[in-house]
Amino acid sequence: MILGLGHDILEIDRIGRLLDGKSRDRYLQRILTPRELTLLQQYESRSLEWVAGRFAAKEAVVKAFGCGIGSILGFQDIEVLPAESGKPYVELSQSGWERLGLEAEHTRIHISISHQPHIASAVCIVEQ
Repeated sequence: MILGLGHDILEIDRIGRLLDGKSRDRYLQRILTPRELTLLQQYESRSLEWVAGRFAAKEAVVKAFGCGIGSILGFQDIEVLPAESGKPYVELSQSGWERLGLEAEHTRIHISISHQPHIASAVCIVEQ
């Protein structure tokens, strides 16, 4: 059964303006988990689109759960990682699952991230 569908789209230049500023590190630490920050080093030549894709994916996830970024789920609760095949997958923190009132073993999160020259987009489907 599908619990929710979320979508987000944003201009990559918006992320670029944030990463060009003096608060780059603070911004990255706010929206990316430690594992994602480590992965970012592997994508340095495409860092702008990679970060924009992760931002869009996290926004799509909270929209699918119907809660938005805030008190139930924050950026640090949502981790978007590449599978061995390169396909992205989502891991939620245990405290995030508890705040949602759901169990990870009974809930699947599907994510797809797309990039174009000036936009990043992500779609999320949550099912039980």
